[in-house]
Amino acid sequence: MPTLSPSSRLVLATIAVALLALVLTRSVSTLLTSGATEPSDQPIAISTQANQPSPTNQSEAPRSTVVPVGSGACQPTDQDGYVYNPGRLEVVVPCLYVTGIVAAVRTEADGDLHILLDVDPPYAYLLRPANQGEELGDLVVEPVCVGSVTQTDAEGVCAADPDPLAPPFPVVGERVWMEGRYVFDLEHSGWAELHPLYRWGDQG
Repeated sequence: MPTLSPSSRLVLATIAVALLALVLTRSVSTLLTSGATEPSDQPIAISTQANQPSPTNQSEAPRSTVVPVGSGACQPTDQDGYVYNPGRLEVVVPCLYVTGIVAAVRTEADGDLHILLDVDPPYAYLLRPANQGEELGDLVVEPVCVGSVTQTDAEGVCAADPDPLAPPFPVVGERVWMEGRYVFDLEHSGWAELHPLYRWGDQG
């Protein structure tokens, strides 16, 4: 076997190094462009509506993440000003649209109606653990100053209301849509309400 001169060995070594460098460069380029070895640092878009915690495992209803469904045209009315002792309510969303079936209607001493709405599934995320029990797992909805007022601290407020929501009001078993201010009632363990109710309609 012929012996290579030192200069020939140097040429061959140079070629081998160049080929190795070329192979390594192409491999690294392929990995970087495919993103196979690097986790993405971009935020993942999550649908707020679809990922709300269920009423059975949430300790606190969503606040800044609440996304009203179908409420683009929902507008408050002047009835906010006729809620007695307004500090007892924590306002979460100024105007919210919901649908469901009326489960109960009660008359309250403060002149409000106490409507329990069995909300449709897309709105179940609005409920809180405190809505169980006395509220039957339903959303509380209150049109204000629409009845006889016998509660002393509500008398003056309702007497000043020039245009409470006019009857008729929904009845048990009726399928309805409703719009109102979404709040937590701090005097009742923070259960969720539409209070006051701004408007409603029959869905047939």
